[in-house]
Amino acid sequence: MGHVREQIHVDAPIEAVWELGTDPQRMVEWQSGLVEVKDATGKLDRVGAAYSPVFRFAGRKLEGHFEVTRIEKPNLVEERGTTPGGGKGTSTLKLERSGSGTDVTFEIDYDLPGGFFGGIADKVFMERQIERDIKHSNENFKALCEAKVPANA
Repeated sequence: MGHVREQIHVDAPIEAVWELGTDPQRMVEWQSGLVEVKDATGKLDRVGAAYSPVFRFAGRKLEGHFEVTRIEKPNLVEERGTTPGGGKGTSTLKLERSGSGTDVTFEIDYDLPGGFFGGIADKVFMERQIERDIKHSNENFKALCEAKVPANA
């Protein structure tokens, strides 16, 4: 099983960060490799909300399905998901007030399809790729959240 954890500080109020983080239609604006979100049941601010992200990976489209399994508004969203071939994962977005901004922690635990060979592929190259994608996604997320905050006059 792979595990990635990334923390960032966003200079925006927790409410603005929550709003962007629970809007599946805006995910394509910040998530690296995401090309489309299908079948969203609305905002991801309640248990049972679901969506199907479509990623481009190695020149191919890969569609998954994710469902919200835990909510603590405005501090936590946990999702569980699957991908074709048996891939699965659990992601957690944690938000914590920090001064006038928000500390954001994103964690994902995942199993790649392919059993033993999937595990080898993960250690050889996938884990680093996933870490890079999450880091880039978090940088995009931070920029979008901070862009919504008006400058002090």
